[in-house]
Amino acid sequence: MAEIFELPEDILLNLPRMTFVGQKRLSIENHRGVIEYTREKIRVGMRGGEIIIYGRELQMIRFMADEIHVGGSIEKVHFEE
Repeated sequence: MAEIFELPEDILLNLPRMTFVGQKRLSIENHRGVIEYTREKIRVGMRGGEIIIYGRELQMIRFMADEIHVGGSIEKVHFEE
């Protein structure tokens, strides 16, 4: 269906879109809110589960209703259902 209407699959299925800038910055679109926030771990809700970001000196650079920007030393990103 995404191909027929030429829509991005993440929008059609309401999935998160993640953009990395090296290991220093991560942007997440189409999230469902922050579940946990510490300097070593950030848990973000998504459709059907959550995204867990592990690292050092993590910080939320920007937080909006549809987009989150995380900065710091990102070491690992894990998807949990």
